Amino acid sequence: MAETGLTRKEKKYPKTFFNELTFLRLLRFAFFLSLSLLLVYIYFLHLKGDLQKTILEIWSSHQKVIISLSIFFFYSTSIYQLGVWRGRRR
Repeated sequence: MAETGLTRKEKKYPKTFFNELTFLRLLRFAFFLSLSLLLVYIYFLHLKGDLQKTILEIWSSHQKVIISLSIFFFYSTSIYQLGVWRGRRR
């Protein structure tokens, strides 16, 4: 007979809040929270009419860093995707 929740006779320990949460779930929650706050801030700037000015200020002051990170991200993603495609063929 297959074991189910009704057939097991072991003690059931109550799950606590910290046992159910993992680090990756907390990290995912923090990422989505920061992403939603960023979207709210962008919408706020759009309503004030300062969105374009703020984007141009960020671009002019951090242009080299943005370009370098974009190249690194594109390169890393490309290498990863090539590995995925190669792994599917095997």
